Amino acid sequence: MTEAAVLDALAAAAAALTAVDVAARVGISRATAQRHLSVLVDEGVVEIGLRYGSTGRPEHRYSARRE
Repeated sequence: MTEAAVLDALAAAAAALTAVDVAARVGISRATAQRHLSVLVDEGVVEIGLRYGSTGRPEHRYSARRE
């Protein structure tokens, strides 16, 4: 059920989302969102990209795979 909600949030988004964005939209913790996103990436349902800022760690951005 949560996995479906995560996919729905990604599909409804106009742009790629972070795990924090997904967590806020679905109403779950960031850690839970990351676990579900990781599984969905491994299954090939979700794509992951990196966004590099000027400092700090790169930000993981997730989007639903479009066919």
